[in-house]
Amino acid sequence: MREFPQAILKIFESRGIKEAEFEEFFSATPRLAYDPFLLANMRAGVDQVLAAVDSGKRIVVYGDYDVDGITSTSLMMKVIGSLTDNITYYIPSRLDEGYGLHKESIDRIYEDGGQLIITVDCGSVSKEETEYAHSLGIETLVTDHHNMSEVRAEGTIINPRLPEDEYPFKGLAGVGVAYKLALAIAKERAVPKQIMSEILELVTIGTIADIMPLLDENRTIVKCGLRFIHLGCRNQGLRRLIDLSGLDYRTLRASDISYGIAPKINAAGRLGDASLGVKLFLADNEHDIEKYCNILIEANQERKSLTDKAYEEGLELLKTEKKAGDFIVLEINDSHEGVLGIVAGKVRENINRPVVVISRNGDSYKGTGRSIPTVDLFRMLDRYRDEFSSFGGHSAACGFTIPADNVQRLKDNLNRDIAEMLSEDEHIFDVDYNYDAMITTEEIDMELAEYIEMLEPCGKENEVPEFLLRDVNVVGWRFLKDDRYAKFHIEAEGGRTIECMLFHDAEKYHALVESGRPIDLLGSIEINRWRDTCRLQMIVDWMLPSGEVQ
Repeated sequence: MREFPQAILKIFESRGIKEAEFEEFFSATPRLAYDPFLLANMRAGVDQVLAAVDSGKRIVVYGDYDVDGITSTSLMMKVIGSLTDNITYYIPSRLDEGYGLHKESIDRIYEDGGQLIITVDCGSVSKEETEYAHSLGIETLVTDHHNMSEVRAEGTIINPRLPEDEYPFKGLAGVGVAYKLALAIAKERAVPKQIMSEILELVTIGTIADIMPLLDENRTIVKCGLRFIHLGCRNQGLRRLIDLSGLDYRTLRASDISYGIAPKINAAGRLGDASLGVKLFLADNEHDIEKYCNILIEANQERKSLTDKAYEEGLELLKTEKKAGDFIVLEINDSHEGVLGIVAGKVRENINRPVVVISRNGDSYKGTGRSIPTVDLFRMLDRYRDEFSSFGGHSAACGFTIPADNVQRLKDNLNRDIAEMLSEDEHIFDVDYNYDAMITTEEIDMELAEYIEMLEPCGKENEVPEFLLRDVNVVGWRFLKDDRYAKFHIEAEGGRTIECMLFHDAEKYHALVESGRPIDLLGSIEINRWRDTCRLQMIVDWMLPSGEVQ
Protein backbone atom coordinates (compact mmCIF):
# COMPACT_ATOMS: atom_id res chain seq x y z
CA MET A 1 0.00 0.00 0.00
CA ARG A 2 1.20 3.50 -0.82
CA GLU A 3 2.68 5.81 1.83
CA PHE A 4 0.28 8.57 2.86
CA PRO A 5 1.20 11.93 4.43
CA GLN A 6 0.48 12.02 8.15
CA ALA A 7 -2.15 14.73 7.62
CA ILE A 8 -4.11 12.43 5.31
CA LEU A 9 -3.94 9.60 7.85
CA LYS A 10 -5.26 12.01 10.48
CA ILE A 11 -8.20 12.84 8.18
CA PHE A 12 -9.03 9.18 7.71
CA GLU A 13 -8.81 8.58 11.45
CA SER A 14 -11.08 11.53 12.28
CA ARG A 15 -13.66 10.34 9.75
CA GLY A 16 -13.56 6.70 10.71
CA ILE A 17 -12.24 5.54 7.34
CA LYS A 18 -10.54 2.16 7.72
CA GLU A 19 -7.30 1.14 6.05
CA ALA A 20 -9.16 -1.40 3.92
CA GLU A 21 -11.16 1.48 2.40
CA PHE A 22 -8.17 3.66 1.44
CA GLU A 23 -7.64 2.38 -2.09
CA GLU A 24 -11.36 2.41 -2.93
CA PHE A 25 -11.53 5.97 -1.63
CA PHE A 26 -8.67 7.15 -3.83
CA SER A 27 -9.53 5.04 -6.86
CA ALA A 28 -10.39 6.87 -10.07
CA THR A 29 -12.84 4.04 -10.82
CA PRO A 30 -14.56 3.11 -7.54
CA ARG A 31 -16.69 -0.02 -7.71
CA LEU A 32 -18.90 0.13 -4.61
CA ALA A 33 -22.44 -0.36 -5.96
CA TYR A 34 -25.44 -2.52 -5.16
CA ASP A 35 -27.89 -4.58 -7.19
CA PRO A 36 -30.98 -2.41 -7.82
CA PHE A 37 -33.22 -5.41 -7.14
CA LEU A 38 -32.13 -5.24 -3.49
CA LEU A 39 -34.50 -2.28 -3.15
CA ALA A 40 -37.86 -3.35 -1.80
CA ASN A 41 -40.56 -3.54 -4.51
CA MET A 42 -38.08 -3.04 -7.35
CA ARG A 43 -39.22 -6.19 -9.16
CA ALA A 44 -42.86 -5.09 -8.92
CA GLY A 45 -41.91 -1.60 -10.15
CA VAL A 46 -40.00 -2.87 -13.18
CA ASP A 47 -42.82 -5.25 -14.09
CA GLN A 48 -45.31 -2.40 -13.79
CA VAL A 49 -43.30 -0.11 -16.09
CA LEU A 50 -42.67 -2.78 -18.71
CA ALA A 51 -46.30 -3.90 -18.68
CA ALA A 52 -47.33 -0.29 -19.33
CA VAL A 53 -44.79 -0.01 -22.15
CA ASP A 54 -45.91 -3.26 -23.76
CA SER A 55 -49.61 -2.42 -23.58
CA GLY A 56 -49.12 1.10 -24.93
CA LYS A 57 -50.34 2.86 -21.80
CA ARG A 58 -49.67 6.58 -21.49
CA ILE A 59 -46.92 7.03 -18.89
CA VAL A 60 -46.49 10.28 -16.99
CA VAL A 61 -43.29 10.97 -15.04
CA TYR A 62 -44.26 13.21 -12.12
CA GLY A 63 -41.27 15.09 -10.73
CA ASP A 64 -40.42 17.65 -8.09
CA TYR A 65 -39.44 21.19 -9.08
CA ASP A 66 -35.92 21.16 -7.60
CA VAL A 67 -32.71 19.92 -9.23
CA ASP A 68 -33.17 16.42 -7.83
CA GLY A 69 -36.66 16.23 -9.31
CA ILE A 70 -35.66 17.81 -12.61
CA THR A 71 -32.74 15.44 -13.16
CA SER A 72 -34.89 12.49 -12.06
CA THR A 73 -37.61 13.42 -14.53
CA SER A 74 -35.11 13.88 -17.36
CA LEU A 75 -33.49 10.53 -16.56
CA MET A 76 -36.81 8.64 -16.62
CA MET A 77 -37.86 10.37 -19.84
CA LYS A 78 -34.65 9.27 -21.54
CA VAL A 79 -34.69 5.67 -20.31
CA ILE A 80 -38.38 4.82 -20.61
CA GLY A 81 -38.62 7.09 -23.64
CA SER A 82 -36.17 4.76 -25.39
CA LEU A 83 -38.79 1.99 -25.02
CA THR A 84 -42.00 3.88 -25.84
CA ASP A 85 -43.15 7.14 -27.41
CA ASN A 86 -46.26 7.23 -25.24
CA ILE A 87 -44.62 9.07 -22.37
CA THR A 88 -44.66 12.62 -21.05
CA TYR A 89 -43.85 14.40 -17.78
CA TYR A 90 -45.47 16.72 -15.28
CA ILE A 91 -43.65 19.13 -12.96
CA PRO A 92 -45.94 20.87 -10.44
CA SER A 93 -45.54 24.61 -10.01
CA ARG A 94 -43.70 25.52 -6.82
CA LEU A 95 -45.83 28.65 -6.61
CA ASP A 96 -49.30 27.42 -7.57
CA GLU A 97 -49.26 23.78 -6.50
CA GLY A 98 -46.35 23.21 -4.14
CA TYR A 99 -44.40 20.07 -3.32
CA GLY A 100 -45.66 16.58 -4.07
CA LEU A 101 -48.69 14.98 -5.64
CA HIS A 102 -51.93 16.97 -5.86
CA LYS A 103 -55.44 15.95 -6.82
CA GLU A 104 -55.69 18.93 -9.18
CA SER A 105 -52.53 17.78 -10.94
CA ILE A 106 -53.90 14.25 -11.17
CA ASP A 107 -57.06 15.67 -12.76
CA ARG A 108 -54.93 17.32 -15.47
CA ILE A 109 -53.04 14.08 -16.05
CA TYR A 110 -56.34 12.19 -16.29
CA GLU A 111 -57.73 14.68 -18.82
CA ASP A 112 -54.53 14.22 -20.86
CA GLY A 113 -55.05 10.46 -20.95
CA GLY A 114 -52.43 9.47 -18.36
CA GLN A 115 -52.67 5.84 -17.28
CA LEU A 116 -49.52 5.31 -15.17
CA ILE A 117 -47.95 7.98 -12.97
CA ILE A 118 -44.32 7.36 -12.00
CA THR A 119 -43.31 9.80 -9.29
CA VAL A 120 -39.67 10.76 -8.86
CA ASP A 121 -38.33 12.48 -5.75
CA CYS A 122 -41.80 12.68 -4.18
CA GLY A 123 -44.95 10.78 -3.31
CA SER A 124 -44.07 8.40 -0.47
CA VAL A 125 -46.66 9.80 1.94
CA SER A 126 -49.27 10.81 -0.67
CA LYS A 127 -51.95 8.37 0.49
CA GLU A 128 -55.04 10.42 -0.42
CA GLU A 129 -53.61 11.47 -3.78
CA THR A 130 -52.64 7.98 -4.89
CA GLU A 131 -56.01 6.64 -3.76
CA TYR A 132 -57.63 9.37 -5.84
CA ALA A 133 -55.52 8.44 -8.89
CA HIS A 134 -56.51 4.80 -8.49
CA SER A 135 -60.19 5.79 -8.30
CA LEU A 136 -59.75 7.37 -11.75
CA GLY A 137 -58.17 4.20 -13.12
CA ILE A 138 -54.61 5.61 -13.06
CA GLU A 139 -51.87 3.31 -11.77
CA THR A 140 -49.10 4.76 -9.60
CA LEU A 141 -45.46 3.85 -9.02
CA VAL A 142 -43.74 5.96 -6.39
CA THR A 143 -39.94 6.38 -6.47
CA ASP A 144 -38.65 8.60 -3.70
CA HIS A 145 -36.00 9.02 -1.03
CA HIS A 146 -37.69 11.22 1.55
CA ASN A 147 -38.44 10.13 5.10
CA MET A 148 -41.43 7.91 5.64
CA SER A 149 -44.19 8.35 8.19
CA GLU A 150 -47.08 6.18 9.31
CA VAL A 151 -49.02 7.55 6.34
CA ARG A 152 -47.84 6.04 3.08
CA ALA A 153 -48.92 6.12 -0.55
CA GLU A 154 -51.08 3.39 -2.00
CA GLY A 155 -49.58 1.13 -4.65
CA THR A 156 -45.94 0.34 -5.33
CA ILE A 157 -43.31 2.38 -3.48
CA ILE A 158 -39.56 2.18 -4.14
CA ASN A 159 -37.78 4.11 -1.41
CA PRO A 160 -34.70 2.97 0.54
CA ARG A 161 -36.23 4.60 3.62
CA LEU A 162 -39.19 2.23 3.69
CA PRO A 163 -39.14 0.50 7.11
CA GLU A 164 -39.10 -2.92 5.46
CA ASP A 165 -36.40 -2.01 2.92
CA GLU A 166 -33.04 -3.74 3.41
CA TYR A 167 -31.04 -1.89 0.76
CA PRO A 168 -27.48 -1.46 2.10
CA PHE A 169 -27.29 2.31 1.50
CA LYS A 170 -29.99 4.73 2.61
CA GLY A 171 -28.40 7.93 1.30
CA LEU A 172 -29.54 7.86 -2.33
CA ALA A 173 -30.99 11.05 -3.76
CA GLY A 174 -34.35 10.92 -5.51
CA VAL A 175 -32.43 10.78 -8.76
CA GLY A 176 -30.35 7.95 -7.30
CA VAL A 177 -33.51 5.89 -6.72
CA ALA A 178 -34.70 6.74 -10.24
CA TYR A 179 -31.30 5.63 -11.54
CA LYS A 180 -31.65 2.32 -9.75
CA LEU A 181 -35.02 1.82 -11.43
CA ALA A 182 -33.37 2.68 -14.77
CA LEU A 183 -30.61 0.13 -14.14
CA ALA A 184 -33.19 -2.53 -13.25
CA ILE A 185 -35.17 -1.75 -16.43
CA ALA A 186 -31.96 -1.94 -18.47
CA LYS A 187 -31.38 -5.46 -17.12
CA GLU A 188 -34.69 -6.51 -18.63
CA ARG A 189 -34.77 -4.48 -21.86
CA ALA A 190 -32.18 -3.10 -24.27
CA VAL A 191 -31.63 0.54 -23.31
CA PRO A 192 -28.93 2.19 -25.48
CA LYS A 193 -25.56 2.36 -23.73
CA GLN A 194 -25.24 6.03 -24.75
CA ILE A 195 -28.33 6.81 -22.68
CA MET A 196 -27.14 4.82 -19.66
CA SER A 197 -23.84 6.74 -19.71
CA GLU A 198 -25.52 10.10 -20.21
CA ILE A 199 -27.99 9.68 -17.35
CA LEU A 200 -25.10 9.08 -14.94
CA GLU A 201 -24.17 12.74 -15.50
CA LEU A 202 -27.70 13.74 -14.48
CA VAL A 203 -27.55 11.52 -11.38
CA THR A 204 -24.32 13.27 -10.43
CA ILE A 205 -25.87 16.73 -10.74
CA GLY A 206 -28.98 15.80 -8.76
CA THR A 207 -27.12 13.96 -6.00
CA ILE A 208 -24.76 16.87 -5.37
CA ALA A 209 -27.49 19.51 -5.65
CA ASP A 210 -29.72 17.70 -3.13
CA ILE A 211 -26.84 17.61 -0.63
CA MET A 212 -26.77 13.84 -0.29
CA PRO A 213 -23.83 12.16 1.50
CA LEU A 214 -20.90 11.70 -0.86
CA LEU A 215 -19.97 8.37 0.63
CA ASP A 216 -20.60 4.71 -0.13
CA GLU A 217 -22.54 4.17 -3.37
CA ASN A 218 -23.11 7.89 -3.92
CA ARG A 219 -19.35 8.35 -4.09
CA THR A 220 -19.13 5.75 -6.85
CA ILE A 221 -22.02 7.32 -8.76
CA VAL A 222 -20.72 10.88 -8.51
CA LYS A 223 -17.08 10.05 -9.20
CA CYS A 224 -18.00 8.06 -12.31
CA GLY A 225 -20.47 10.72 -13.42
CA LEU A 226 -17.88 13.45 -13.05
CA ARG A 227 -15.45 11.37 -15.10
CA PHE A 228 -18.01 11.17 -17.93
CA ILE A 229 -18.45 14.94 -17.72
CA HIS A 230 -14.67 15.46 -17.80
CA LEU A 231 -14.40 13.27 -20.90
CA GLY A 232 -16.76 15.47 -22.88
CA CYS A 233 -20.17 15.58 -21.18
CA ARG A 234 -22.67 13.57 -23.22
CA ASN A 235 -25.68 15.70 -22.27
CA GLN A 236 -25.31 18.69 -24.54
CA GLY A 237 -27.65 20.90 -22.54
CA LEU A 238 -25.58 20.34 -19.41
CA ARG A 239 -22.35 20.86 -21.37
CA ARG A 240 -23.52 24.25 -22.65
CA LEU A 241 -24.77 25.35 -19.22
CA ILE A 242 -21.35 24.53 -17.77
CA ASP A 243 -19.67 26.59 -20.52
CA LEU A 244 -21.96 29.59 -20.06
CA SER A 245 -21.40 29.44 -16.29
CA GLY A 246 -17.70 30.17 -16.86
CA LEU A 247 -16.68 26.67 -15.78
CA ASP A 248 -14.51 24.07 -17.48
CA TYR A 249 -16.24 20.71 -17.93
CA ARG A 250 -12.81 19.03 -18.05
CA THR A 251 -12.05 19.96 -14.43
CA LEU A 252 -15.56 20.33 -12.97
CA ARG A 253 -15.79 19.61 -9.24
CA ALA A 254 -18.68 18.86 -6.94
CA SER A 255 -18.41 22.37 -5.48
CA ASP A 256 -18.72 23.85 -8.99
CA ILE A 257 -22.01 22.00 -9.38
CA SER A 258 -23.24 23.12 -5.95
CA TYR A 259 -22.52 26.81 -6.48
CA GLY A 260 -22.32 27.28 -10.23
CA ILE A 261 -24.74 24.85 -11.90
CA ALA A 262 -27.44 23.77 -9.43
CA PRO A 263 -28.67 27.31 -8.59
CA LYS A 264 -29.33 28.01 -12.27
CA ILE A 265 -31.34 24.81 -12.72
CA ASN A 266 -33.25 25.60 -9.53
CA ALA A 267 -33.89 29.22 -10.46
CA ALA A 268 -36.57 28.52 -13.08
CA GLY A 269 -38.59 26.44 -10.62
CA ARG A 270 -38.21 29.06 -7.92
CA LEU A 271 -39.50 31.82 -10.14
CA GLY A 272 -41.96 30.00 -12.37
CA ASP A 273 -41.48 27.10 -14.78
CA ALA A 274 -39.30 24.26 -13.45
CA SER A 275 -39.86 22.28 -16.64
CA LEU A 276 -37.25 24.48 -18.33
CA GLY A 277 -34.55 22.35 -16.71
CA VAL A 278 -36.11 19.19 -18.13
CA LYS A 279 -36.44 20.83 -21.54
CA LEU A 280 -32.75 21.74 -21.45
CA PHE A 281 -31.62 18.20 -20.57
CA LEU A 282 -33.89 16.67 -23.23
CA ALA A 283 -33.04 19.21 -25.97
CA ASP A 284 -31.09 17.96 -28.97
CA ASN A 285 -30.53 21.08 -31.07
CA GLU A 286 -28.22 24.05 -30.47
CA HIS A 287 -30.90 26.71 -30.83
CA ASP A 288 -33.12 25.27 -28.08
CA ILE A 289 -30.16 24.53 -25.82
CA GLU A 290 -28.91 28.11 -26.10
CA LYS A 291 -32.41 29.48 -25.45
CA TYR A 292 -33.02 27.38 -22.34
CA CYS A 293 -29.55 28.09 -20.93
CA ASN A 294 -30.03 31.83 -21.31
CA ILE A 295 -33.44 31.71 -19.63
CA LEU A 296 -32.01 29.76 -16.69
CA ILE A 297 -29.07 32.14 -16.30
CA GLU A 298 -31.34 35.22 -16.40
CA ALA A 299 -33.72 33.61 -13.90
CA ASN A 300 -30.81 32.95 -11.56
CA GLN A 301 -29.70 36.57 -11.73
CA GLU A 302 -33.22 37.67 -10.84
CA ARG A 303 -33.31 35.07 -8.08
CA LYS A 304 -30.13 36.51 -6.56
CA SER A 305 -31.61 40.01 -6.48
CA LEU A 306 -34.86 38.84 -4.90
CA THR A 307 -32.96 36.73 -2.36
CA ASP A 308 -30.84 39.67 -1.21
CA LYS A 309 -33.94 41.82 -0.70
CA ALA A 310 -35.83 39.13 1.23
CA TYR A 311 -32.78 38.29 3.34
CA GLU A 312 -32.43 41.87 4.50
CA GLU A 313 -36.11 41.86 5.47
CA GLY A 314 -35.60 38.56 7.29
CA LEU A 315 -32.76 40.02 9.34
CA GLU A 316 -35.01 42.88 10.42
CA LEU A 317 -37.80 40.51 11.46
CA LEU A 318 -35.29 38.38 13.31
CA LYS A 319 -34.75 41.14 15.88
CA THR A 320 -38.31 40.60 17.09
CA GLU A 321 -38.88 36.92 16.35
CA LYS A 322 -35.90 35.61 18.28
CA LYS A 323 -37.48 37.00 21.44
CA ALA A 324 -40.25 34.40 21.06
CA GLY A 325 -37.84 31.48 21.29
CA ASP A 326 -35.11 29.54 19.53
CA PHE A 327 -37.22 28.09 16.74
CA ILE A 328 -37.34 31.00 14.33
CA VAL A 329 -40.43 31.53 12.17
CA LEU A 330 -40.24 34.56 9.87
CA GLU A 331 -43.22 35.85 7.91
CA ILE A 332 -42.00 37.43 4.67
CA ASN A 333 -44.94 38.29 2.43
CA ASP A 334 -43.58 40.90 0.08
CA SER A 335 -40.99 38.83 -1.71
CA HIS A 336 -41.08 36.01 -4.22
CA GLU A 337 -41.90 32.83 -2.34
CA GLY A 338 -39.57 30.86 -4.60
CA VAL A 339 -36.50 32.32 -2.85
CA LEU A 340 -37.68 31.87 0.73
CA GLY A 341 -35.93 28.52 1.20
CA ILE A 342 -32.62 30.18 0.35
CA VAL A 343 -33.43 32.98 2.78
CA ALA A 344 -34.21 30.44 5.51
CA GLY A 345 -30.81 28.86 4.91
CA LYS A 346 -28.96 32.16 5.04
CA VAL A 347 -30.68 33.25 8.26
CA ARG A 348 -29.94 29.84 9.79
CA GLU A 349 -26.25 30.32 9.00
CA ASN A 350 -26.40 33.74 10.60
CA ILE A 351 -27.85 32.62 13.95
CA ASN A 352 -27.29 28.83 14.07
CA ARG A 353 -30.95 28.08 14.81
CA PRO A 354 -33.63 26.17 12.89
CA VAL A 355 -35.43 28.67 10.68
CA VAL A 356 -38.77 28.48 8.88
CA VAL A 357 -39.88 31.23 6.50
CA ILE A 358 -43.61 31.50 5.78
CA SER A 359 -45.47 33.52 3.17
CA ARG A 360 -49.20 34.30 3.14
CA ASN A 361 -51.26 32.90 0.28
CA GLY A 362 -54.94 33.62 0.82
CA ASP A 363 -56.21 31.74 3.88
CA SER A 364 -53.03 29.71 4.25
CA TYR A 365 -49.28 30.04 4.43
CA LYS A 366 -46.58 28.29 2.46
CA GLY A 367 -43.54 27.51 4.54
CA THR A 368 -40.02 26.33 3.95
CA GLY A 369 -37.47 25.46 6.61
CA ARG A 370 -33.78 24.83 7.10
CA SER A 371 -32.22 23.30 10.18
CA ILE A 372 -28.93 22.79 11.98
CA PRO A 373 -27.18 19.43 12.49
CA THR A 374 -28.40 19.03 16.08
CA VAL A 375 -32.11 19.54 15.27
CA ASP A 376 -34.07 17.05 13.12
CA LEU A 377 -36.54 19.37 11.42
CA PHE A 378 -38.66 16.61 9.89
CA ARG A 379 -39.12 14.89 13.23
CA MET A 380 -40.03 18.13 14.98
CA LEU A 381 -42.66 19.14 12.44
CA ASP A 382 -43.97 15.64 11.80
CA ARG A 383 -45.34 15.63 15.36
CA TYR A 384 -47.78 18.29 14.18
CA ARG A 385 -48.62 16.81 10.80
CA ASP A 386 -52.35 17.36 11.45
CA GLU A 387 -51.75 21.11 11.48
CA PHE A 388 -50.60 21.11 7.85
CA SER A 389 -52.52 20.90 4.61
CA SER A 390 -49.40 19.33 3.09
CA PHE A 391 -45.97 18.56 4.48
CA GLY A 392 -42.73 16.84 3.47
CA GLY A 393 -38.98 16.94 3.90
CA HIS A 394 -36.07 15.47 5.82
CA SER A 395 -33.91 16.26 8.84
CA ALA A 396 -32.27 19.35 7.33
CA ALA A 397 -35.07 20.87 5.24
CA CYS A 398 -38.84 20.87 4.88
CA GLY A 399 -41.70 22.41 2.97
CA PHE A 400 -45.37 22.72 3.91
CA THR A 401 -48.69 24.49 3.50
CA ILE A 402 -50.60 25.41 6.65
CA PRO A 403 -53.95 27.12 7.32
CA ALA A 404 -53.44 30.63 8.67
CA ASP A 405 -55.37 29.83 11.86
CA ASN A 406 -52.83 27.12 12.78
CA VAL A 407 -49.65 29.18 12.47
CA GLN A 408 -49.46 30.68 15.96
CA ARG A 409 -50.20 27.33 17.61
CA LEU A 410 -47.46 25.69 15.55
CA LYS A 411 -44.97 28.42 16.50
CA ASP A 412 -45.79 28.02 20.19
CA ASN A 413 -45.43 24.25 20.02
CA LEU A 414 -42.09 24.37 18.19
CA ASN A 415 -40.63 26.94 20.58
CA ARG A 416 -41.78 24.84 23.54
CA ASP A 417 -40.18 21.74 22.00
CA ILE A 418 -36.89 23.47 21.23
CA ALA A 419 -36.76 24.87 24.77
CA GLU A 420 -37.15 21.32 26.13
CA MET A 421 -34.35 20.13 23.84
CA LEU A 422 -32.13 22.94 25.10
CA SER A 423 -32.87 22.05 28.72
CA GLU A 424 -31.72 18.50 28.00
CA ASP A 425 -28.60 19.59 26.08
CA GLU A 426 -27.34 23.13 26.63
CA HIS A 427 -24.83 22.79 23.78
CA ILE A 428 -27.19 22.21 20.84
CA PHE A 429 -26.65 25.79 19.61
CA ASP A 430 -22.90 25.96 20.20
CA VAL A 431 -20.81 26.78 17.14
CA ASP A 432 -18.78 23.67 16.47
CA TYR A 433 -15.39 24.46 14.98
CA ASN A 434 -15.02 21.10 13.30
CA TYR A 435 -11.64 20.20 11.86
CA ASP A 436 -10.08 16.99 10.64
CA ALA A 437 -6.54 17.48 11.85
CA MET A 438 -4.23 19.91 13.57
CA ILE A 439 -1.14 20.39 11.45
CA THR A 440 1.91 22.63 11.26
CA THR A 441 2.89 24.94 8.42
CA GLU A 442 5.75 22.54 7.67
CA GLU A 443 3.21 19.88 6.65
CA ILE A 444 1.53 22.12 4.09
CA ASP A 445 3.00 21.38 0.67
CA MET A 446 1.96 20.42 -2.86
CA GLU A 447 2.01 16.69 -2.10
CA LEU A 448 -0.57 17.16 0.66
CA ALA A 449 -2.71 19.34 -1.62
CA GLU A 450 -2.59 16.70 -4.37
CA TYR A 451 -3.76 13.99 -1.94
CA ILE A 452 -6.57 16.25 -0.78
CA GLU A 453 -7.70 16.60 -4.40
CA MET A 454 -7.89 12.81 -4.56
CA LEU A 455 -10.50 12.90 -1.78
CA GLU A 456 -12.90 14.49 -4.26
CA PRO A 457 -15.79 14.51 -4.83
CA CYS A 458 -16.28 16.40 -1.58
CA GLY A 459 -19.62 17.38 -0.11
CA LYS A 460 -21.94 16.24 2.66
CA GLU A 461 -20.25 13.76 5.03
CA ASN A 462 -17.12 13.89 2.88
CA GLU A 463 -16.42 17.57 3.29
CA VAL A 464 -13.29 19.28 2.04
CA PRO A 465 -10.76 18.57 4.83
CA GLU A 466 -10.52 21.31 7.43
CA PHE A 467 -7.22 21.94 9.20
CA LEU A 468 -6.30 23.81 12.37
CA LEU A 469 -3.05 25.76 12.51
CA ARG A 470 -2.07 27.23 15.87
CA ASP A 471 -0.08 30.38 16.68
CA VAL A 472 0.56 31.56 13.13
CA ASN A 473 2.10 34.86 12.10
CA VAL A 474 0.25 36.83 9.43
CA VAL A 475 2.19 38.98 6.95
CA GLY A 476 1.35 40.99 3.83
CA TRP A 477 -2.34 41.60 4.52
CA ARG A 478 -4.22 43.09 1.55
CA PHE A 479 -7.95 43.87 1.37
CA LEU A 480 -9.90 42.81 -1.71
CA LYS A 481 -13.41 43.55 -3.06
CA ASP A 482 -14.50 46.53 -0.96
CA ASP A 483 -12.63 45.27 2.10
CA ARG A 484 -14.91 42.21 2.35
CA TYR A 485 -12.20 39.78 1.25
CA ALA A 486 -8.50 39.63 2.00
CA LYS A 487 -5.33 38.03 0.77
CA PHE A 488 -2.38 37.47 3.08
CA HIS A 489 0.44 35.05 3.88
CA ILE A 490 1.43 33.05 6.93
CA GLU A 491 5.02 32.39 7.83
CA ALA A 492 6.41 28.86 7.53
CA GLU A 493 9.82 27.28 8.03
CA GLY A 494 12.97 28.57 6.33
CA GLY A 495 11.49 31.92 5.35
CA ARG A 496 8.78 30.23 3.26
CA THR A 497 5.30 31.73 3.28
CA ILE A 498 1.90 30.21 2.43
CA GLU A 499 -0.67 32.23 0.54
CA CYS A 500 -4.09 32.53 2.22
CA MET A 501 -7.45 33.77 0.92
CA LEU A 502 -10.29 34.99 3.14
CA PHE A 503 -13.73 35.46 1.57
CA HIS A 504 -15.78 36.84 4.47
CA ASP A 505 -15.56 39.23 7.45
CA ALA A 506 -12.17 40.59 6.39
CA GLU A 507 -12.49 43.80 8.38
CA LYS A 508 -13.35 41.93 11.58
CA TYR A 509 -10.45 39.53 11.19
CA HIS A 510 -8.03 42.32 10.30
CA ALA A 511 -8.71 43.85 13.71
CA LEU A 512 -7.64 40.54 15.27
CA VAL A 513 -4.45 40.54 13.19
CA GLU A 514 -3.70 44.15 14.15
CA SER A 515 -4.17 43.35 17.86
CA GLY A 516 -0.86 41.48 17.79
CA ARG A 517 -2.34 38.47 19.61
CA PRO A 518 -1.38 34.93 18.52
CA ILE A 519 -3.83 33.61 15.94
CA ASP A 520 -5.25 30.19 15.13
CA LEU A 521 -6.51 29.50 11.61
CA LEU A 522 -9.12 27.02 10.42
CA GLY A 523 -9.35 26.35 6.72
CA SER A 524 -8.78 24.12 3.74
CA ILE A 525 -5.75 23.59 1.52
CA GLU A 526 -5.96 23.55 -2.24
CA ILE A 527 -4.09 24.03 -5.49
CA ASN A 528 -5.06 27.22 -7.31
CA ARG A 529 -4.78 26.37 -11.00
CA TRP A 530 -4.82 29.10 -13.60
CA ARG A 531 -3.82 28.26 -17.16
CA ASP A 532 -0.38 26.67 -16.86
CA THR A 533 0.38 27.77 -13.28
CA CYS A 534 -0.32 26.00 -10.01
CA ARG A 535 -0.10 27.70 -6.61
CA LEU A 536 -0.54 26.27 -3.15
CA GLN A 537 -3.01 28.22 -1.02
CA MET A 538 -5.15 28.02 2.09
CA ILE A 539 -8.80 29.08 2.06
CA VAL A 540 -9.39 30.49 5.54
CA ASP A 541 -12.78 29.89 7.16
CA TRP A 542 -12.07 31.13 10.70
CA MET A 543 -9.44 33.28 12.38
CA LEU A 544 -9.56 33.08 16.16
CA PRO A 545 -7.48 34.08 19.17
CA SER A 546 -4.99 31.36 19.93
CA GLY A 547 -6.38 28.55 22.07
CA GLU A 548 -10.07 29.32 21.49
CA VAL A 549 -10.54 26.17 19.40
CA GLN A 550 -10.27 23.04 21.52
